[in-house]
Amino acid sequence: MESDNQFFIQVDDNGRLVLPPEVAARYGLAPGDHLPLTEGAAELRLLRPSRLSKLYIEPTNQCNLDCRTCMRNVWEEPLGMMSDDVFDRIIEGLKDFSPVPTVFFGGFGEPLFHPNIVVMVRRAKELGARVELITNGTLLTAELSKQLAKTGIDVI
Repeated sequence: MESDNQFFIQVDDNGRLVLPPEVAARYGLAPGDHLPLTEGAAELRLLRPSRLSKLYIEPTNQCNLDCRTCMRNVWEEPLGMMSDDVFDRIIEGLKDFSPVPTVFFGGFGEPLFHPNIVVMVRRAKELGARVELITNGTLLTAELSKQLAKTGIDVI
């Protein structure tokens, strides 16, 4: 498996492998963690612990468009908006994760159609999460773009 990121692990005087601190932090590793190490013919593979790396949040399944090819035309699911209470519980739950997973706003609805999307993005960013949002772009005004930029959103 090729990687764009190359770093070096140090072997200390006791034969222990020491990861660079920034790598340990990126994977949420803490002193005392036990990681699986597998041996191949010409490689050692250090496996990270299973952790939540990305959380997908669908703030609404509604959309401002009515595309002929959209699956919402053939399903019988009720349309609605995520309530503030549900989002509050998600944010509270994310506080227990280290590192905080990437938060992706998207789904079958248009995230920018939710009236509180800027607040949602800001709250996820305040946790230290990388935040991504997918949009059809038709609701992305200059003012909304500025508001999202101020949140520190990582990807639109």
